[in-house]
Amino acid sequence: MRNSAAGGDLVNARPHPGPLPQERVNRSPFSGDKNASGVPSRFGASLSEAAVATVLENFSNAAPALPLSPGERAGVRASVSSDSIPPTPLCARRYSPTTMRNGQFHTSCFFLAVFAIFMLLSLVNLAADDEPPKKTLLPPKSPRAAAYVLGRLSNQELIEAPRGEFVYVALLERKGLEKRYRVEALDGLAKARNTDTLTELVKGIQELDLKGEESESVLRDLASLLLQNKTADLAAKRADLEKLAGESQLPLTRQLGYAALITADASADKIWQRAGADPTRLADLVFSVPLIRDAGLRSSFYPKIEPLLHKADPAVVRRAAIAAIAAVPGHDAETFSTLAALVKSGTERAAAVASLQQIPRTSWPRDKAEPLIESVVAYLQPVPVDKRIEPDAVNALQFATDLASLLPQEKARAISKALRSLGASVFVIHTIPEQMLYDKTLVVVEPGKPVEILLKNDDAMQHNLVVVAPGALEEIGQTAEKMAPQPDAFLRLYVPDSPKVLFATKLLDPSQQTKLAFTAPAQPGEYPYLCTYPGHWRRMVGTLAVVEDVDAYLASHAERKMTEWKLEDLAPELAKAAGNPAAGKDLFIKLACAQCHKLGSEGYGYGPDLTEVFKRYNNN
Repeated sequence: MRNSAAGGDLVNARPHPGPLPQERVNRSPFSGDKNASGVPSRFGASLSEAAVATVLENFSNAAPALPLSPGERAGVRASVSSDSIPPTPLCARRYSPTTMRNGQFHTSCFFLAVFAIFMLLSLVNLAADDEPPKKTLLPPKSPRAAAYVLGRLSNQELIEAPRGEFVYVALLERKGLEKRYRVEALDGLAKARNTDTLTELVKGIQELDLKGEESESVLRDLASLLLQNKTADLAAKRADLEKLAGESQLPLTRQLGYAALITADASADKIWQRAGADPTRLADLVFSVPLIRDAGLRSSFYPKIEPLLHKADPAVVRRAAIAAIAAVPGHDAETFSTLAALVKSGTERAAAVASLQQIPRTSWPRDKAEPLIESVVAYLQPVPVDKRIEPDAVNALQFATDLASLLPQEKARAISKALRSLGASVFVIHTIPEQMLYDKTLVVVEPGKPVEILLKNDDAMQHNLVVVAPGALEEIGQTAEKMAPQPDAFLRLYVPDSPKVLFATKLLDPSQQTKLAFTAPAQPGEYPYLCTYPGHWRRMVGTLAVVEDVDAYLASHAERKMTEWKLEDLAPELAKAAGNPAAGKDLFIKLACAQCHKLGSEGYGYGPDLTEVFKRYNNN
């Protein structure tokens, strides 16, 4: 029926363009075969009935609620119970053609939206059932772009990346990787560029120097690789090494250059004459002495460095001399006396204490212990309590505590008690260079008290400190050794996943330090600590003693001493033993010697190459 008086077409009744609003909830908009959940069979059973109902309900609520005509209401009453739909009085509803068209449009959109939702959810479920495709890394051809792409990979992803020139560069320069990946990278770059490993090593050091201080940990890794080269090979690279020593921006790189030049010359004289007139160059040269691997070469520096300890200017040169003198072997007694005098006078006290702690304790003179302790106590007493946990104060307190062990028992006990009253339970433990030992093998604390251990790695190898449950030393040590072949062992810091591991530091690179803070176990006992880098635990061990009476324990227990065997000590027994090369090779690998030493084609050349050792001892 049309009503022209209204000025337009009015419709009193029409067929509903789609399902009734109530039907939108009660039936699926799809036709055809359906599975048990009411979903068309082509989508499978991946969608639950609840999920389908939720989707439809959401769209039903969002759809426009169109008014019903009288005819539609009758149809609704015939198909929907009065319990679900409240009664509505019949009245005429007017629809314009525009309203009808809008209703048809919204309903069509509803159909399309529901269909799209089903398709998307089905695809998601299908994708979840499939194995994710493995990523194939194809670095860009541009070095800068490749560096960016590879720089976004984690260490583990980089280790697993297909090898190529850019990947080798990344392995050489990435922080936190084992040295074996550096060695692999140098070999790979030498082959790719048709050069040699030493050329690539020097180039890599130059590149890292340009990146600044953030590269120092990697530079220390590469330092050991550079300085283990033969004298003749280093001499052939003299021009490059002189650039490292004279033109690098980082002090560490310059020091590495000087150490390599001295190794190449097998003498300090030529370099010393050239650097002596420039304080900065001289300081770099003196700081380089501990990096030199040859103990004989280091020893030759004593008459050059010792006079610098007595010169106030330039200060940077004296600080370098204080730091380096402890690395010069053969003069421990004289060095101790000179540094002790600096501590007593307050001259560069912190540097002098740190250097004194590098001298083997067997060389500490007993007659100088008590006056030196008194000097340290006089320094610490006026320091505010909250400042006694700072590194300089902690080092001084630890040094005085260690000195007390040289005194007679009663006096040592009284002094130790007085020293403990000056500070918290903070213990400084150094690694002893080239000996694979901790300098402190006994730490005594009370149950349940806070403890801090400051571990300083003065060695050229990586080390950590792991506290384990009583009686678990051998178990954890052997478990750590078995981790060596595992690809993620380094990322796990060679710390076994065991409830018997109580506390652990990270793995320290050379010259790094870290603090391990924890609450001492409530149960008294002797808790071993060890380095879990494969093979190190057989020498690098100590004891955390948790006791009620610290003084009584210290009075009855001495620090564990490691016997330093020499070849002549073992010669009689070796003469009786029959050689077994196969067993020796097996032990060389099992005991992780190959992690640091190279013997023929086995192992890595971080430490001295053992291939020619037989000739040196006439056992060939």
